[in-house]
Amino acid sequence: MKHGVRNSVKDYRQLRGFTQDHLAELIEVTRQTIIAIEKQRYEPSIGTAIKLAAVLGCPVETLFWIEGDVL
Repeated sequence: MKHGVRNSVKDYRQLRGFTQDHLAELIEVTRQTIIAIEKQRYEPSIGTAIKLAAVLGCPVETLFWIEGDVL
């Protein structure tokens, strides 16, 4: 079973009081990208993941993790 990368971007965004628009502006992506990441439809690049973690104030490995067998 292949599940892939999961994330808690929405939880951390809401905890910080950011809108999707504001978070997108801070990391220089579109709101649609934030929506896709939050809905687990898009796995961000390493650079975007690092930016998200920095802006949301948590380690990348706390924000993103691998679920299930990805082989």
